[in-house]
Amino acid sequence: MELFVITSSKDVPDETSLITKMFESGLTHLHLRKPKYSTNQMVDYLNEIPAHFHKHIVIHSHHQLAFKFDIKGIHLTSTHLSKKWKYFFVRQRLKLKFSKISKSRSYSRLQQVYNKEEYSFDYILIGTMFNSITGEFYSGFYEAGVKAALKNAGKRFVARGGTSPKTVAKAANLGFYGIAFNSYIWDHAAPYENFLTILEAYKENKLEF
Repeated sequence: MELFVITSSKDVPDETSLITKMFESGLTHLHLRKPKYSTNQMVDYLNEIPAHFHKHIVIHSHHQLAFKFDIKGIHLTSTHLSKKWKYFFVRQRLKLKFSKISKSRSYSRLQQVYNKEEYSFDYILIGTMFNSITGEFYSGFYEAGVKAALKNAGKRFVARGGTSPKTVAKAANLGFYGIAFNSYIWDHAAPYENFLTILEAYKENKLEF
């Protein structure tokens, strides 16, 4: 089961150094989500991370930076996918040769899993999936519906929201393509140590990422 880290939308002290350490420890999927960043701020952020790790980074905004950096892929938000953006991304698809970079989007509700998509996505982030306190499903998600979606929707899904080491085994048993971590890492005083705790949960459950 693939392991994803989503950055905090706000800046975290020594953030790029912490992310570099995560890459050095084996992380291969980072979603760089900084909705308030300017293009120049995104450039500076990426430049603070060693270039050989850029191939593991998916950017949520300023997608034109895929021309400048050898990144893993782009994440399309609902704004990017709205009608006024559609023609722009048709042109971008030709320029970026989309077959060479990953494309992802997000769903917030279980009912969306069977939507027909105009574009082909490598995976879809879905959630808030879990209650961060109990580890049980968050409101709107339930086991039978999630299992049916993972089996029948014909898409790869990554569980996000409320994720922690205690939800790793559950996500794997359900058949998720991956699990994404955000608050569990960044809302604590020791983000890298919490990342190592996630790796330990993978090891305990004999999972590869």
